[in-house]
Amino acid sequence: MFLLKSQVNRLRLIPLRNTYKCSNSFFKWTAKMPQSANQQQQVQQVAKPTAREKSIESNAQAQQHKDAINEPKLPKNKAVPPPKINVKDQRDKWLAKVSPKMQRKAKGGAEAEAAGGGGGGGGSKFTQQPSPMLNNEANSQHFGMPKQLQQPAWMQQQQQQLQKQKQQQQKKPAEDVGGGSAERKSWMNRMHGSQQTKQAQWLKDMQAKQQAGRDMQQQKMQQLKHTSPQPQSPQPGKPTAKAGTAAAAAEPPVEEPPEPRTPERLAYLEAVKQLNSYQIHEPTAGRAQSKTSRGSDQIDPNIEHTLQCLRHTGFEEGQLERIPVIQVAGTKGRGSTCLLVEAILRAHGVKTGVLCAPHLFLTSERIRIDGDPMTETEFTLLFGQLHQELAAMQPPPSYTKLLTVMAFHAFRNAAVDVAIVEVGSGCATDCTNITSHARTIGISSLGWEQSFSLSNSMRDIAWAKAAIMKPEASVYTSASQTECCEVLSQRAKQVGIQLHRVPSYPAYMEANAGSKQLLSGANFNVKLNGSLAIQLAYDYLRRYNPDYVMGLEHNSVLLTPGATRGLEMFEQRGQFEVMKHDIFHVYLDSADTLESMMMCREWFYTRTRSSRSPKILLFSKVNEFNAKDLLTILRHNMRFEEACFVPSPSYFEGDSLEEQEEGLDKETKDAISWHSMEELQRARRNASNWRSLCEENGTRDNSHMSISIAAVFEHLREKYGKQRYGMRNELDVLVTGSRELVAGTIQVLQKMKDKEFGKWR
Repeated sequence: MFLLKSQVNRLRLIPLRNTYKCSNSFFKWTAKMPQSANQQQQVQQVAKPTAREKSIESNAQAQQHKDAINEPKLPKNKAVPPPKINVKDQRDKWLAKVSPKMQRKAKGGAEAEAAGGGGGGGGSKFTQQPSPMLNNEANSQHFGMPKQLQQPAWMQQQQQQLQKQKQQQQKKPAEDVGGGSAERKSWMNRMHGSQQTKQAQWLKDMQAKQQAGRDMQQQKMQQLKHTSPQPQSPQPGKPTAKAGTAAAAAEPPVEEPPEPRTPERLAYLEAVKQLNSYQIHEPTAGRAQSKTSRGSDQIDPNIEHTLQCLRHTGFEEGQLERIPVIQVAGTKGRGSTCLLVEAILRAHGVKTGVLCAPHLFLTSERIRIDGDPMTETEFTLLFGQLHQELAAMQPPPSYTKLLTVMAFHAFRNAAVDVAIVEVGSGCATDCTNITSHARTIGISSLGWEQSFSLSNSMRDIAWAKAAIMKPEASVYTSASQTECCEVLSQRAKQVGIQLHRVPSYPAYMEANAGSKQLLSGANFNVKLNGSLAIQLAYDYLRRYNPDYVMGLEHNSVLLTPGATRGLEMFEQRGQFEVMKHDIFHVYLDSADTLESMMMCREWFYTRTRSSRSPKILLFSKVNEFNAKDLLTILRHNMRFEEACFVPSPSYFEGDSLEEQEEGLDKETKDAISWHSMEELQRARRNASNWRSLCEENGTRDNSHMSISIAAVFEHLREKYGKQRYGMRNELDVLVTGSRELVAGTIQVLQKMKDKEFGKWR
């Protein structure tokens, strides 16, 4: 009741309507409240205005009417249809505002129209008039602004005159041409200014860290110099040693010229060239006979011709039979098995001779005497002697036959205790199978031959390899295929001997607890071919030095001290080898067949699966008949950040042919150039195979083509060698596909090491 009688109620501030607002519209909703008769009478009585209130209201209405008359009348808001936008007109408007050229064009058109209008309408009938909204900057600035806030007309005219004067002063073609680029440059500077500042600061920090590392290294070198004996005091007329050192350090490093070739080296290279000329007499590879049609007592013509060459050079069959021989046949792992047998027997004090193929750097590596390859001088003298005696022989011997004859002459001259011979792919018909008195024979793992010259069946391949078995010989094999083992057992029964399947490598680890750590960390070649090599070495020792293997039966898994030492000291270049230099951890393996590539991939995955370093592939293939299959094997469960492909390097006895073109004739240079182009095309096809594999798997193409091995390492150093946040970035590089690639990579890494060592020296 108090509120109804108060002044607030008389001013009618109590709302009788409730107003509601929506986000999309504004509407009112009147809520009528039920009132009694007494309340309505009270409201009517209170609502009657007094005389004073009536006078105040009349004066307010009169003032509002006067203001309404003075205020300019605005047109009523009508429904305006949306403007029709022409894309071309909008673009011209935008260009007129932005482009100085369009502004000049519009201004020139306006002046031409004004001149034409003053001359009696001589201008074009359809001359387009410039829009006042675009050219009149005052209109664009005051558009939509109330008149009370707009500037006076005289001030606008003054501003327009000042702007025209500025435009006339800036009316220069050079400035107009470069105005847009200057604006873009300033915009780019504004946008990227902060980023450039951050990059500059980061670069300064990294340079400071590198300089700190160099300072620490210099301090260490100075400490070493102080600990070394001090030189004599310098004479007054001569410069000090420190000054000379500083001057030498300031001078840029000069690459040393290659060492001149000695007469012995030149004679060796000439001997190898003459030896290579015998390769044209090699027999054509063909399909091997799965079962011999000739009698067992008939000698193969290839072997007969090799024995004839031995007799022609003064090597009698009696002298040949007095040399004990261990033969190793098979598809993969023959050379590694021969070198493992050599290491084990040498650890037992046996003088060995080895004939194996192929070589990695030098041809003389094929013939080894007591663990070392023949020297260049010995190889040259022996070849010169045999070449004179066999030059007039008809038919002339082939390359392999001549090497076999040289090997047995070297074994006789060195008086070796045992000859370890790797039998070629021809197996029983190969020229290396001239020792019918061999009593220890090993057959390594079997698989598809690279040349596919034997057969199309694994059973046929096994039968061709089994033809090497001889009566009264002990035969050991590491073949794992069931069909191959059946064929080998069948052949052993026909000859009348027993076939021994060697135990697995983990069996040696379980039986020799003291050497378990050594065996588990041994070379991957030892894990693949170590069991066969151990049994072949034990069989020879049983026959000629039984004191070392007392109580050891066939397929014994116990290791003698000599066998343990031989496995520990074994190493083979280019086969499951690891080299480290700078940021590179290089894994080298000359795998070129499907089986060997599977072993290579497993070895690389085992060694690098716990490493977070980026993985790089360096691949090259001499022949490309199975290149895509090898790349498919490498991609299985492996993720390479980059795959690099290079042409197969051209080396001759450890020297690059590209570096020796100065002393060669034109025909030889043309042949080298043609060979390089062919290898480059082959590398491109290998990269294309990798690209197609990436497309099949739905991954990005990360292949990279380079002209040489050194260019690949330089590219990797520039891309991954930058230190990030003070940490050293390292790479795991797998080099595989061919022996030539592995040999070239080893030489490139050795040159890089020598160069770094020369800097510190």
